[in-house]
Amino acid sequence: MTSQAHTQRLILGTAQFGLPYGISNQRGQVPETEVAAILAEAHSAGIDTLDTAAAYGSSEQCLGNVLSTSPANFRIISKYPPNQPDKSIAQACLESLEQLRVEKLHGYLLHSYASYSDKPSALDELQQLKATGLAEKVGVSLYHPSEAETLLKQEAKIDILQFPYSIFDRRFEELLPELRNRGIETHVRSVYLQGLFFMQPTELPLYLQEAAPKLERLQQLANAYQVPIGAVCLAFALANPYISQVVIGVESLQTLQENIRYSSTTLPEALYTALLEFKEENENILLPYKWPAR
Repeated sequence: MTSQAHTQRLILGTAQFGLPYGISNQRGQVPETEVAAILAEAHSAGIDTLDTAAAYGSSEQCLGNVLSTSPANFRIISKYPPNQPDKSIAQACLESLEQLRVEKLHGYLLHSYASYSDKPSALDELQQLKATGLAEKVGVSLYHPSEAETLLKQEAKIDILQFPYSIFDRRFEELLPELRNRGIETHVRSVYLQGLFFMQPTELPLYLQEAAPKLERLQQLANAYQVPIGAVCLAFALANPYISQVVIGVESLQTLQENIRYSSTTLPEALYTALLEFKEENENILLPYKWPAR
């Protein structure tokens, strides 16, 4: 039985419910009947928060369909669509609420930092959402530490920052204590680097070949300690006390059950220390948006 303390730090990412998502995803989009089973399982395991976005294809609509007939209550975080500057944040949020069939959101984030840098008043619009009760918390989804640094410097009124973090991707690490001091929740995504960690080093596409030696060493280390690679990746993120929550995407009921099991893994200290050596600086490996379209 998994301790709920571990699973309460998990957020279920739902991109796969509306899009075929992830480099190692063999299945494509998850069918709605399976989404219902995934949500029921997540709820019974103690996962109480879902992460979605208007940009995730039909994800919000799928969640609305399933949750409207489900007894489970989830806190939902959604995101303002990127590249739609003409749509006000309030309008976009209301559209998400309608798709999701809920009265309010737990959180509403800008899906891209550009929505803020192109229009700094976006943060005021987010505050307005809180004032009107449409969202309890607001924030921004980021890719680069420099974006977080700017927000901190400007003392932006935000409750949540979401950004990538994994054994390879530790770019945000030095900002974590400051974010905690400011009372900003840190939600990390891409702990599996969109499934890269599960791939055989020999099967990596050409543009990721540079990651092969490190990936091979990492998998050998996991084998030596007899810990599944997925458990190593998730437990590494959960072992960081400055990380509030970890967003996990799943492409099946089975992958959710695996994640729930992985969340209760405690890494041996020697393994954790060894993992600290795997930090990667090459953003062409770390940032999937830089990978060529397949």
